[in-house]
Amino acid sequence: MIEVFPNKLALGPAETYPVTARQTLLNWFRADGLPDDVEPAALPLSVFVNGDRALPTQWASIEFGPEDRVEIYREPKGTDPFSITLALVFGAKAVLGALMPKMPSLNSGGNTKRGNDLGLATVKGNQVKLNSVIREIAGRQRPYPDYALPPNRYFGDPRSQWIEMLLVVGRGRYDISLSNILIGDTPVISLGADAELVVYQPGDDLSFETAAKWWHSAPEVGATSTGTAGIELKATYAVNPVPTAQSFQFAGYTVTVPTGAGQFPVGWAAGMLVRIEAPYPYDVIDGGAGRDIIRGNLDQVAPYVGMPIEIVGANAGNYTVASYTPGVGSAPDQMTLDWQEGGPATGLQIGTGLQMGIGFRGLRYRITAASTAAISVERINAAGASDTTWPGFDALITSAAAIRLDGSTQEGDWSGPFPACPPGTTTKRIAWDIFFPQGLVHVGSKGEMIPFEVTVEMQYRDITTAGGWTSETKIYSAATLDQMGFTNYTTIPEAIRPEVRIRRIGAKSTSTQDANTVQWYGLRSNLDAPLKYEGVTMIALRVKGGNRIASQSESQVSVIATRKLKTRRNGAWTEEEPTRDISAWIGYIAESVGYSIQDGNSDIDLAELDRLQAIWTARGDFYDRTIESVSTVKACMIEALQAGFSELTIDRGLIRPVRDEPRGPDFDHIYNPQVMTKPLKREAEHVTADDFDGVDVEYLSGGTWQIETVECRLPGDLGVRAEKIKIEGVCDEHRAWRIGMRRRRQQVYQRKRYTFSTELDALNSKYLDYALLGDSTPGYGQSAMLKGYAPLGGQHMLVSSERLNWSAGGEHWVALRRRDGSASGPYVATRIDDYRLTIPALDFAPVLNSAMDAPVLQFGPKAKFCYPALIKEVNPSGTVSCNVTAVNYDDRVYLDDNNFPPA
Repeated sequence: MIEVFPNKLALGPAETYPVTARQTLLNWFRADGLPDDVEPAALPLSVFVNGDRALPTQWASIEFGPEDRVEIYREPKGTDPFSITLALVFGAKAVLGALMPKMPSLNSGGNTKRGNDLGLATVKGNQVKLNSVIREIAGRQRPYPDYALPPNRYFGDPRSQWIEMLLVVGRGRYDISLSNILIGDTPVISLGADAELVVYQPGDDLSFETAAKWWHSAPEVGATSTGTAGIELKATYAVNPVPTAQSFQFAGYTVTVPTGAGQFPVGWAAGMLVRIEAPYPYDVIDGGAGRDIIRGNLDQVAPYVGMPIEIVGANAGNYTVASYTPGVGSAPDQMTLDWQEGGPATGLQIGTGLQMGIGFRGLRYRITAASTAAISVERINAAGASDTTWPGFDALITSAAAIRLDGSTQEGDWSGPFPACPPGTTTKRIAWDIFFPQGLVHVGSKGEMIPFEVTVEMQYRDITTAGGWTSETKIYSAATLDQMGFTNYTTIPEAIRPEVRIRRIGAKSTSTQDANTVQWYGLRSNLDAPLKYEGVTMIALRVKGGNRIASQSESQVSVIATRKLKTRRNGAWTEEEPTRDISAWIGYIAESVGYSIQDGNSDIDLAELDRLQAIWTARGDFYDRTIESVSTVKACMIEALQAGFSELTIDRGLIRPVRDEPRGPDFDHIYNPQVMTKPLKREAEHVTADDFDGVDVEYLSGGTWQIETVECRLPGDLGVRAEKIKIEGVCDEHRAWRIGMRRRRQQVYQRKRYTFSTELDALNSKYLDYALLGDSTPGYGQSAMLKGYAPLGGQHMLVSSERLNWSAGGEHWVALRRRDGSASGPYVATRIDDYRLTIPALDFAPVLNSAMDAPVLQFGPKAKFCYPALIKEVNPSGTVSCNVTAVNYDDRVYLDDNNFPPA
């Protein structure tokens, strides 16, 4: 059903159109009046097939049928009021977005420029993607492979249609189990002999693969706008096929129309075939246990044992003569019959004077002379030749006779010619399909299936030279009401661009007892195709249609595949193997664009990558993603690392992944007033009614392969204003929930921002380094320089440049800054006096008599010792200073990293 809506706000369709046959969207629009010179993209319309958007570039390839729902919406274009309203609304959103405070969050790569998403990906199923990105797969995914060549449909036998497809799984190699290749949701192998498939690795030879042959389908031949599956082959009569007569007079070889009773059509001439049904009176006698007996003047029938006959009128049907006894004297002739399929004919209608017309099957006669008043005829026997033994008709005048010009003498109108190949191409082999949508049969009066015959002629010639036609004739005979199709192959002596036309020989019977509609279903040409495909994995699939699988499923072939990549094992790269590892994908991306990943000369920080991969493996963090649109190396890496709570950085020329994870007691660096050139600035975002109170995470489930949503809530969250995020590459509910909970906890517990400046000291810090920050706020930790150091028994004594404040009581901590800028400690401090203290251990020996600055101290009560922070930005200002931005560190952000969603 096609529904047309005036706009997307309408409650119901303004127009509906029934669908009777499968066809493409473009064919439907053309049939509905869309001119050929109008591009679909110029139409102010949006089209949805079964809820999925179909872009104008897809209309020529997306098919729909009676079982599908097509929705067409009129879209505003230009500067109409609706468009202006949309522009104002979206403009207002942009301004509001710029004013909203930004929360620290996982970097999703959203600020990285990327290409437009491919419109072809909006409709689930196999697609033709000319000049588009070849799919890349990371980890385990279920893609719908793309067509490498147009699918080839053909009839393997009259009752089954096959489709052959050559599909591109994606770039690279994959681990694919045959049980994971699906049509719809059904494994292909479950179809048994009705499906055949082969998986080809990159660069494999396809010379002998039939699915790798390119069969171009002529768009002019196929489903029509009237709902037929093909172009119906019809025959038109040059003359009237039926006489305008109320009665006929039979005598010998002549049939006459009595004066005033009408006439034969003008144009009937010698050589034409006619069907004559002339009923004569016969008696039918019950034969008891034997055959029933027909009595009467049978001399005009000239029967013989084994003669195939047809009876019209009483006891109508097809029979075979079992016996014939000519009458002697006044005794009548007698004949017994067998049924057409064998066995004695009994149970016939019994009676005297029964009107029956009897003759060879078909009751065909050839006109030997004709006028509008009379025709002379000769009978056609079972072999199709003249019957020289026929004595002619007995004298009879009747109004019950029927005479009609036989359709086999008529030649149909040509359908076509149509070019079999696109401009600029040639072929030496064509295929043409003939289809009988209602079967091919004559149904007898008792329901018996009687064979019916149809002849079709195909002609072709070179469209370039427009020379003579070459003909090929096919005769089809069957006795079935089931649909039938035939694929015929024609080999052309030399490569040409052929144009093809087809016609029916003989008119279509109009009898309700005959099923003989014939259609030109398809025209294809065999074109040159690649014999191998480098760099991509292919699937050749051959599936039998018919009653084994729905036709719409034929374009829904999917595969569950795991990418084979080099993997990090024991500090080294392995050969390609099936993997879902994040590190394997990072290495593949880097190497694919020219970066070195070899140990000892790598552009990646392999030591850190190995450390993180061990964490990801232990946690079960994987990256499973299908990439079908243009993107950047940076965006792809950022997205992959996000699946492991990590982010991408460049550290002194090396690609270095950084994982945001719970920190231990030790800090990476110390920044306090002793090293700051400007005071520490602290900012905090206060809780407001507009804050989010939950997170909803969308992810692609690796179980259902559908987009699902998991709710992430802290105690007390109502979810009235939940932030909605989409996580790519995570296909597990538990891990999607963990990422959502990390995001939710950041919203609640990571609301402080710090900024400060140093000389060049801050260049020691990397992204997300764990930093100890201090300032001069009373009641918090204090900073000083180390003025003295000495071992003191089993302790280490430190001497501060500033008076130390111990008034808060309780445990106090102290940390030191090494010469390289890194932090040592914190250590539990024990008071000696206001300037001196001891610590139980020290992991470096302070140097105090150097020209370099002495070590820096950070001292204070444990609860307010410092401001733990994560470095977010270090921006050099010339060659003398750095500006630093950091966010607060809070252990509560990570509490759900290993938990599971509530039941």
